[in-house]
Amino acid sequence: MDRHPFQLNSPNGPINGIYRNAGSETPLVVIANGHNGFYNYGMFPHIQQTLVENGISSVAFNYSHSGIVGENDFFEELDKYGKNCRRLEKEDLLFVLEQVETSFPHHSSVNILAHSMGGIATVFAAKEAAEKGIKLDGAVLLNCLSTLDVRSVEVMEKWKRDRVWLIRNNRTLQDLPQGEEYLQETIASRGTGSWNPEPIVRSLRIPLLIAHADTDESVPIWHGERLYEWSKRNHNRTHFHLIKNGSHTLNTKHPFEGTNPELEDFLKTTIEWIRNS
Repeated sequence: MDRHPFQLNSPNGPINGIYRNAGSETPLVVIANGHNGFYNYGMFPHIQQTLVENGISSVAFNYSHSGIVGENDFFEELDKYGKNCRRLEKEDLLFVLEQVETSFPHHSSVNILAHSMGGIATVFAAKEAAEKGIKLDGAVLLNCLSTLDVRSVEVMEKWKRDRVWLIRNNRTLQDLPQGEEYLQETIASRGTGSWNPEPIVRSLRIPLLIAHADTDESVPIWHGERLYEWSKRNHNRTHFHLIKNGSHTLNTKHPFEGTNPELEDFLKTTIEWIRNS
């Protein structure tokens, strides 16, 4: 059995996840899901299954403040969820990377596979990993944001005024609170702010595979194009891959109802890129 549930006790709280081990000296992929994502969401179990079938190990996890407990898919811990922010997600991701040598050892390379807002935590974590000497060989950015500053003026003014912004989750029918630190990070994603990804991406020296669907309804393709423009000169293996006719979740949903050509196109490209690392 290669599916191993785990719990890591990070400084921010418990981090639960699934480790799929394809064997000693295989590449390892750490999956950084996006906003309101979790390790059992939609396509992620299929991604892990496909990777292990192709000789690639993986770790998928829930952020400490995701609001999701264990195998569940309902946001039970709304107090924690309301405090979640990109800083906490970056710290959680760095903590997982730090634990690779002790908790998930004997792998030939370590790459992150990030989806959506998970790309923000990934690029900031990658910079700090390099500074701290933490092993990270590359990152795959799937339909990832190039900025946090994507809300309308009206939403931002209401968020500032109320210090919380409630987003309706159409799947669970919950109103999920976006907290004040996330607000401040969104503001700091502008210009010379500390959460602007552009200078961070430009400074990275690891290769990036930037994959983006041309019909992504949530994160338009220009986000992926900007990420590639900022990074294409940093490493000769950095590559942009266009996924034709794909949605934000590559035409999948939760619960997962099966794969499709768009998801398989992404997986084929990702597997080949990781094998060549």
